[in-house]
Amino acid sequence: MSAATPTAPTVSVATSHRRAALIFNPASGRSRGGAIASAVQAGLTTQGIEARLYTTSQPQDAVSIASQVAPEVDILVAIGGDGTVNEVVNGLANAPRESRPCLGIVPAGTVNVLALDLRLPFRVDQACHVIAGGKTLSLDLGKVNERRFLLMMGAGIDALTVRNIDPQAKRRFKELAFVGTGLRSGLAEQPALFRVLVEGTEYQVTYFVAGNSRYYGGRFGITPHADITDGLLDFLLFTGTTRASLAAFWLGVPSGLHLRNRHVVYLLSTRAEITPLDPEVPVWYQTDGELAGCLPAVVEIEPHAVDVIVP
Repeated sequence: MSAATPTAPTVSVATSHRRAALIFNPASGRSRGGAIASAVQAGLTTQGIEARLYTTSQPQDAVSIASQVAPEVDILVAIGGDGTVNEVVNGLANAPRESRPCLGIVPAGTVNVLALDLRLPFRVDQACHVIAGGKTLSLDLGKVNERRFLLMMGAGIDALTVRNIDPQAKRRFKELAFVGTGLRSGLAEQPALFRVLVEGTEYQVTYFVAGNSRYYGGRFGITPHADITDGLLDFLLFTGTTRASLAAFWLGVPSGLHLRNRHVVYLLSTRAEITPLDPEVPVWYQTDGELAGCLPAVVEIEPHAVDVIVP
């Protein structure tokens, strides 16, 4: 664990926010994203906030929009699921730290893990009230190969789970869909080994998660002790190589018993270097539940990098 003691998170109340950009995915909320965004615009207008709508039409649109409009507004509002929030944050991070607008979130996706962690309201009227209140909490951002994440980064079997999950199962079964898909992904093929270097110690693993938030895919936690304000990342490393060991791991996740698995190493640090054992065998990684690339990767933390509006 890093010897450095992170500073306390900043909590403030802003009263002068009057311009907001609302970035939404029309396909979110079971294709109700547009209607939800219009309701948010109307709700913020009644609160005295000038709000403009910006629609995404393909992946990474929210990154570009957020980058372009960040200098012009006081609040960037992400309307959608964790994928939309991740893209908006990546665009927001392109602005200088001292001039970044606050981030507002209106949950409207299949799984809204960050909203659960921050106890954000899911009703539009309540979400608008929170955004208008302007109370902010300074959150850490994870960073992997120049891409930011608020929740988690995962490599190996974790990324295969994200790649293979059925959207319908995700909507119906929520977090249990991740457990089922993780089991199927690991049992279907032999997982690839890769190296993880943390503070001078090297591990060979088949599954790696860098958790910034305690939740993963819903209300269960792969890294249940993670704190999104502590200036550290929680690393879970799984060293098991057999299908039986992987099955035992995933079956223990809903109850938290996976942390007692003899193949699990749990660390807190600020940086990890991840490389494949065999450069010819691609090992995927994901950020906030979306595939993001292949190893090698460097994972780091940016303490108190974004101010999020909270209740």
